[in-house]
Amino acid sequence: MKDWAIEARGLTKRFGTGADTVTALDRVSVTIRENEFFTLLGPSGCGKTTLLRLIAGFELPSEGKLLLHGQRIENLPPFRRPVNTVFQSYALFPHLSVLRNVAFGPEMQRRPKAEIEAEARRMLELVRLEGFERRLPRELSGGQQQRVALARALAGRPRVLLLDEPLSALDLKLRREMQIELKRLQHETGITFVFVTHDQEEALTMSDRIAVMSGGRILQIGTPTEIYEQPTSRFVADFIGETNFLDAHCEQVAEGRAQFRLSSGDLVQGLAIPGLMSGSEVTLAVRPERLDLLADGQPGIPATMQDLLYIGNDTVCTVALADGTELQVRVQNRHGAIHASAPGSAVRVGVEPQAVRVVGD
Repeated sequence: MKDWAIEARGLTKRFGTGADTVTALDRVSVTIRENEFFTLLGPSGCGKTTLLRLIAGFELPSEGKLLLHGQRIENLPPFRRPVNTVFQSYALFPHLSVLRNVAFGPEMQRRPKAEIEAEARRMLELVRLEGFERRLPRELSGGQQQRVALARALAGRPRVLLLDEPLSALDLKLRREMQIELKRLQHETGITFVFVTHDQEEALTMSDRIAVMSGGRILQIGTPTEIYEQPTSRFVADFIGETNFLDAHCEQVAEGRAQFRLSSGDLVQGLAIPGLMSGSEVTLAVRPERLDLLADGQPGIPATMQDLLYIGNDTVCTVALADGTELQVRVQNRHGAIHASAPGSAVRVGVEPQAVRVVGD
């Protein structure tokens, strides 16, 4: 397909031999579109960095095919691929000025001197570092060094930019600022970005699509909204955001809705998934912010308040159902800290059908 920047077909990567063989990537197939901000998300050891290194050419696949704009590249060395990488450590040349760092790529491409200078200055303007041309990397903050690394990578005019957890060394406020900057840069340059992270907030904030990985495989691909609102497995639901899991028995299914009986004996309505049948045992996922904390006597599931945790924007309430099952209910502090019932008090939990989803193993 002409608008695919990257195609992986059954990519497998093994390390070691014999009994010591470790499969880091297991028959992964994925397509990444032209001009897309695509994120590989998952815990340490899930295979996301291995996949990135295969695209960069730093590792060769044990099996499978890898295509860039329709051309096979799995056996090409890194310098033959129109791909650049921004590393977590930035890897700037400490003895070169900011301008010379950014100009390094175009210089290696043997472009005309005037063009190199103009391109380096344009990239610094793009990352908002005008006036820093003569500084050395040690004279910059962490966020500024990261911008220089981005400018250097972009100056090489890659068709794909790979980013290996480049924000992990920054403090929280700066990291959030750089998330906005990265998305702006991707939009302005039109380059395909492939971003690796274990941080769900980064993935949700910046991505056009996300691939959630575990055990060397891709479990689900979708937009941030699809991944968060419609997880297809317990792992994805648990890894992306906070989730309550409830064991339940499906009482009946009709017109895309289902009625479930919880282990506490309470009934809830929820959204059915294809293939769901009456009489089946299922796991339900409900986000804490999709639950309502109600006073005793109002419609809802009866529960007992266990604990309250004030975290600024929200208060997280822990409640227990009749059988002891605990639920987290996140209440937004719109009008200041909430004054909910004290621990041990009877409350009710409101559950809208749209908030209840069946997830697989």
